[in-house]
Amino acid sequence: MFEWDKEKALALLEAYKKFWGPSKNPEYGITGKPDASTGKTNSKSVYQTVKNHGYTAKGRASQGAFVGAGAILENLEEIIEEEVFLEDDLDDIEQLSKLLNTLETKKDRNPRNIKFRTVISFEKPKGEDDEPKIKRGFVRGHFLTPAYWEFRQWKAKKDGASFPSKKPDPKWTALPKGSGDGPIGIAEPPLWQAIFSKENSLRKLIDDIKVLMEKQQPEEVSIDINANLGPNSAEALSNISGVQRAIKEVMGNANIYARNSKVVIKDRLNQAISQKQISVNPADLQILSQNCTLTVKGEKVELQEIVNYEQITSLQIKFPKNNKALNRLIRAVMGEEMNTYDLSSLTGWEGSAGITLKQLDAIKAASNLMKVLK
Repeated sequence: MFEWDKEKALALLEAYKKFWGPSKNPEYGITGKPDASTGKTNSKSVYQTVKNHGYTAKGRASQGAFVGAGAILENLEEIIEEEVFLEDDLDDIEQLSKLLNTLETKKDRNPRNIKFRTVISFEKPKGEDDEPKIKRGFVRGHFLTPAYWEFRQWKAKKDGASFPSKKPDPKWTALPKGSGDGPIGIAEPPLWQAIFSKENSLRKLIDDIKVLMEKQQPEEVSIDINANLGPNSAEALSNISGVQRAIKEVMGNANIYARNSKVVIKDRLNQAISQKQISVNPADLQILSQNCTLTVKGEKVELQEIVNYEQITSLQIKFPKNNKALNRLIRAVMGEEMNTYDLSSLTGWEGSAGITLKQLDAIKAASNLMKVLK
C-alpha cells in the first residue's frame, strides 16, 4: 500500500478542472447558446466536453460511442479518491496512460480530426441592401473558424444581439484545401489541447499524478493473525528471527506478569506483543502471508497487492484477544525454556521455575495480589 500525497493529487485535479472550466468559456468559443445550425445546447465548458468525450465507465454505451477521454478521466478521479491505494491502482494508472496514447492514434476519435461543416470565408456586405459573401466547407478540429466568428459578430450586431466569444485561434481549425475536407492531424482545438497537449491536459495530469504515486514509500502494514492459527503455522512463524526476538523480549518484560507470580496477565501480554516492531525481510513476509491474514487499514489484501512490499523492513503483528494463537506461537518460540525460565528477578517469584500462560486478566491479577498481601 502507498502512503502518498493524495491532497496534492486532488489539488492537481481541481487545477485542471478550473483551467478548462466555465470561467474560460469566452476564450474558447463557448457561448452557452444553442448551436446556430442544429439548435442543440452546446457544452457548458471545455472540461465538460472532455467528460462527454466517448462514453464513461458508468454510462451506457450508445450506438457509435467509444471509450474516450471521459472514461479515462472518470477512472482517474475514482483512483485518486480511493482511501486505500494498492499495487493494482498503480497498474491502472499505467493503463489509463496507454489508453490515452491509443486514443490519440485513432483518426476518428482524436478531437483534432473531428469534421464540421462551417463558414470558411466571410465578407461583409458593402451596402445596406447587399448580402454578405459566405463560403461554407468541411473543416477539422473546431467549428469556430475566424470566418465563422466574423459572421456571427456581424449577424449579432445586425439583430441587436451579442455573440460573447473572443476571436478564435486559427490553429484550432484545419481549413480545406480546394474542394476537399480539412486535413487530418493538424488542428489543435481546445478539446484536443485539454486531452493531449504538453501543458494543462489530461495527459499531463495523469503523468503528474503517476509521479506522485511512484515516488512514495510503502506505509506500515498491520498483520492480523487468524485465531485458528494451528501448530504448523505457529512453527513456521517461530522460525522468523524478528518474531523470535520480539517474543523473547516481551517474555523478559516484568510488566506482563502478576506480581510475585509466574502467571502472565493476558491483556498485558497481548498489548506488549502488538506494540512490538518486528524486523522482517521479503522471505519473512512470504511466510507471514501464507500463515496470516494481511490487512491494510482494515482491508484484507494479498502480499502482491502491497506496493513495493519488498521494501518493508518492520511491521506489527496483532493477535486475537483470547491469546490462543499468541500462546501457541510463544510455546513454539520458547520451547523447553518455558519450563526453565527464571522469574525471580522480574516478579519476585521464588517458587519453581517456568512461565504459566494462564488466561489471567489484570483484574484477577490484582485480586490475587491483594490475597497475598493479606
